[in-house]
Amino acid sequence: MIFLNVPFREKDEAKSLGARWDAPSKRWYIPSDYGEDVSAFSRWLETSSEHSNQLELTTSDVVSNQLAVDGHSESNISLTSTEEKGKRLSEVMFSVQNALRTALPGAMWVIAEIANINERRGHYYFELTETDESGKSLANCRAMIWQSQAERLLTKFKTDTGSELAIGQKVLLLAEASFHAQYGFSLVIQDIDSSYTLGELEQKLNQIRKNLVSKGIYLNNKQHLLPKDFFRLAVIAPPEAAGLGDFRADADVLQNHELCEFKYFYSSFQGDAVESEMLSAISAIESLHATNPYDAIVIIRGGGAKLDLSMLNIESIAERICLLDIPVMSGIGHERDNTIIDEVANTQFDTPSKVIAYIRTQIAQQAQNAMNNWQAIEKTSLIKVQTLANSIEQLNHDITQNSLTSASKWYKKLEPLNAEIKALCTASLHKTCQCIDAFMQETQSTVKQKLAKADTQANQLQLTIHENAKRALSTQKQQIIQSIAFVLSSGPKSQLNRGFSIVKSSQGQPITSAEKSINEKQISIEFADGVVNATVDSKKDS
Repeated sequence: MIFLNVPFREKDEAKSLGARWDAPSKRWYIPSDYGEDVSAFSRWLETSSEHSNQLELTTSDVVSNQLAVDGHSESNISLTSTEEKGKRLSEVMFSVQNALRTALPGAMWVIAEIANINERRGHYYFELTETDESGKSLANCRAMIWQSQAERLLTKFKTDTGSELAIGQKVLLLAEASFHAQYGFSLVIQDIDSSYTLGELEQKLNQIRKNLVSKGIYLNNKQHLLPKDFFRLAVIAPPEAAGLGDFRADADVLQNHELCEFKYFYSSFQGDAVESEMLSAISAIESLHATNPYDAIVIIRGGGAKLDLSMLNIESIAERICLLDIPVMSGIGHERDNTIIDEVANTQFDTPSKVIAYIRTQIAQQAQNAMNNWQAIEKTSLIKVQTLANSIEQLNHDITQNSLTSASKWYKKLEPLNAEIKALCTASLHKTCQCIDAFMQETQSTVKQKLAKADTQANQLQLTIHENAKRALSTQKQQIIQSIAFVLSSGPKSQLNRGFSIVKSSQGQPITSAEKSINEKQISIEFADGVVNATVDSKKDS
């Protein structure tokens, strides 16, 4: 190891030439795999003879160590005889190594994208890549950060950006080209320019902003009026996020008191699923909004590093928010840095807590305004009622006075008319009574005459009826006597006397047909002058 005396103001120059920093001794040194030509560091080399000897010894050791690393002794890599064809692979690799050291003697700044990261025993191994605009790979390379540098570089990057190195980030690396006979080409990372990564994110954000402006939709969502009253809100947040917990601490109170309803939709805010899950959540909100409208959409998450926030800078999400017909309130959880969601949203808040504080304040303010308005209405109404009561009382007094005056006036006018009407009525009544008396007398005389005539007619009719009744009774009596005589003359004895006979069974019952007589053995035949018994011949005359 060759140590250097590098002033602080010249450290960047020494570092760019390939010098490395030794933390324990707090000194810069030339790496053992740098090569024998260290003339570039001549102004910082120790000048004492002891250090010169050290330089000579160390330089030779570098070659020996490198050969040992490659797995060959000096004898193993000695040149072959001129009679042999070709070179050994190790010789070719050693030549490539020397050529690379000559062509790239120090570290250089390299722009690449991180395709993969692995950590083993404190060392970090990377897969770097470069792609074109269509995503086609242009170059790939391995890189590493040795354990001695890893903690310092990664901590510095996280401090500057607020986030750890991650796959997909575009980075600017100070790296030294390294070629190993067994492991091939790689880059040894000595420093990371975090400002470049942040600049790339800002450039991406600027491009999204430019595209939205060119489409004429950048300010669309800001045109919507944010309601003063909140009754129903849709909330998009990552599940189990700390910011969501802060938000719900107040939101649940409002919902439990039925002051405002909150519907939660969950989406990733980091990783590859951000775009698909965020767009799905927005689509679900739009579907429900069509049947049961929301007052606004709230997009929140907890605090995050700037690189973490960059995952929200997706043009498709921003465009979808611009085209929404619902105002959007954002509370991504940061104060100094913005995302494209914050820019296109109707209203931006620093944190989820400030979003819910605004909603709570609006609800409380509207309630207070309603209370003040109610009190003002009540006070005004009381004044109006009192004023109207006074007016009504005055009107009632005026009406009473006017009514009495008018009544007295009309009484005086009506009194002569009343006397005249009474006189006319009396005369008319007297005349009517006379007419009625005369009519009654005439009616009574007519009725008496008609009653006397009707009485005479009734007496005559009564005599006629009496005579007719006596005559009818006599006639009916005679007819009855004749009928009785006829009935009596039609009895059995009369018939026997006329020559008829009566056939009876042995029991004395009349037999009225020959068929019935066949069933009898003895019969009796009654004549007018006596009875004859006879025996029945059962032979029937055909």
